[in-house]
Amino acid sequence: MYLGKADVNTYDKGAGREYLVSNGRGSYGFSTVIGANTRREHGLLVVRPEGETKHSVLVSKIEETIFHEKKKYQLSTNRYKDLVYPDGYRYLQEYQGNPFPSMLFVIHSILLKKSIFMPQGKACTIVKYQLLAAPDKVRIDLRPLFAHRINSEICSESEKGEFEVFFKENSSVGVEGKGSKSYFKVTSGTWAEKSLWYENLIYEQDDIPETPSVDHLWSPGYVSNDMSEGDVLYVILSNEPITMSMDEILLIEKECSERFENILEQANLPAFSSAEQDMIAASYHLIDDRDDPISPVYTGYPSVEFKARDTFVSLPGLTLATGREKIAERALRIWLEICKQNDWVMPERIAPDKRCIFEAADNGLWFVYAADKYTSHVGIKDKDSNIRAAARKTTDRYITGIEKLDLSCEDNMLLKVNSDDPIRHWMDSVAGGEAVVHRRGYLVEVNALWYNALKVSEKFAEADNDIAAKEKYAEMALKCAASFREVFWNSDRKCLYDWIDLSEKVKDTSIRPNQILAASLPYSPLTDDMAKGVIRICWDELYTTYGLRTLDPRQDKFKGRSEGRLDQRMKARFRGMAWPWLLGEFISAFLKYNPTRTDLGWIFMRPFNSHLRHRCLGGIAECFDGMMPYKPHGDVLSAMALGELLRVLHENLQFDE
Repeated sequence: MYLGKADVNTYDKGAGREYLVSNGRGSYGFSTVIGANTRREHGLLVVRPEGETKHSVLVSKIEETIFHEKKKYQLSTNRYKDLVYPDGYRYLQEYQGNPFPSMLFVIHSILLKKSIFMPQGKACTIVKYQLLAAPDKVRIDLRPLFAHRINSEICSESEKGEFEVFFKENSSVGVEGKGSKSYFKVTSGTWAEKSLWYENLIYEQDDIPETPSVDHLWSPGYVSNDMSEGDVLYVILSNEPITMSMDEILLIEKECSERFENILEQANLPAFSSAEQDMIAASYHLIDDRDDPISPVYTGYPSVEFKARDTFVSLPGLTLATGREKIAERALRIWLEICKQNDWVMPERIAPDKRCIFEAADNGLWFVYAADKYTSHVGIKDKDSNIRAAARKTTDRYITGIEKLDLSCEDNMLLKVNSDDPIRHWMDSVAGGEAVVHRRGYLVEVNALWYNALKVSEKFAEADNDIAAKEKYAEMALKCAASFREVFWNSDRKCLYDWIDLSEKVKDTSIRPNQILAASLPYSPLTDDMAKGVIRICWDELYTTYGLRTLDPRQDKFKGRSEGRLDQRMKARFRGMAWPWLLGEFISAFLKYNPTRTDLGWIFMRPFNSHLRHRCLGGIAECFDGMMPYKPHGDVLSAMALGELLRVLHENLQFDE
């Protein structure tokens, strides 16, 4: 990833491109390439304490100032209500993303390179300043700004509270406030104590403008250094005292630099293009590499949550395509234990207090899907018998019906959702107290996943030499497929109904993308002609540059852009916005029935080459406007979006010449 002057020569261009570093343990550094924080989740040091599910922004940023020949040059950039000050982005000449984020500032003949990296497994961020060229000595002042707040919150004027320096030694300080401690250490320099509040900073990219995004940050002082050409400074930001010699810092820097190459070598993708390399590298930010994580896969950034569906949908791309089969196995084992503890009902997510929250009806079915992808990738092995058994037990639990999910298995072997509560499916937005998408009864994606789960369980039963169970699942799957075609097939439009409630006289004929799963999943209940009809209508009515729309534009309720009031934006999410993870399913479905047209598969993928250079660099956004100009929204790095596109590269496109 390389950005030149033309990519960052205005505030809007620079603030619209974000870098991300992480430590594989839940801590991260996240900001824009020009250093202006535009989200409350931005910060140089954002940590998640052991056992916690919420992240805290400890050190928000560092204000850098260069003095030369009695002139002052401020390299930082901040956004206030009515102005941008300082405008240090004017000195930024280039950005490089590999092996880790680096920015080059040019002031006449002074060239200063700033690099940011996080050691694997350590809750600290290291910022390196390297004076590449200078006519003579220059002075650099480094002033840390502390936040000490939950990453989804801001510090209002009335809640500023008290900060204090509780530790000071040479060029190192420890700061305490709001129940947290953090440390700022520079490898050399003179500390000057001069506390300041940076007030009324605006976070303009927050997707919820109704919520105040005006923050206040505190700085206790700054460290001054005189530097000559070739000199290097390291700043270590941490949540606990860290003592590192220069040799240790250099070793950590070398390890972080080599990590990128190791990531690419480990991947099961050839990754010939820089776009593929950047996507593989970005996938590592979504994995929690601890031995005992709450869950190994994050939903994305800046949400950084744990959700079952996000984990299972993204698991083939984030782990199997990138050569991390052990992470995939660990994720499945963690969630199967959670499912087992809840009578084989899969929860939606883990709450901050570690309670299991049960919402959508399809989470367990996605678990069976992920278990099948894993065993198909690594092969049937004895050590994975409990994963196969868990998938079968989860399937069996659906057969008996799940009251807490308002779910029943009918005599026709279709699953029925006996509620119109939107939390029972993934299109779960509520606006003005009403569901954005009314659905109940037989839901098309739930039953496509259900048929797939029955066939997977049939395969697993055969692998475990349980012939009676194999025959049981086969019989159920046969009945399910026949009922699926009878109930969902819309013969007039040659596609599938999105949902069917037999108690309602009129069928909803809206074209939605959920039907694509009936064609894309490993096991399809459709005939080939039916599947091709589904693919064609999704292509004609729902396909956009960055995903499948959630509603046909011809519908009266179509709302293609996320704009206006909060309720209007919530409606847009599932009434017209496009989702990249659905595009992954569409590409797989298309290539399943058109195996010689991988050229079109690449055409569907190529627009993301441009998107990777905006927003979170190397990442794929959660969703996009469903019409021009296709602006991205939601998480700037989404596990489901990135995972699905990596899966397509691995399963469908990597062997294409």
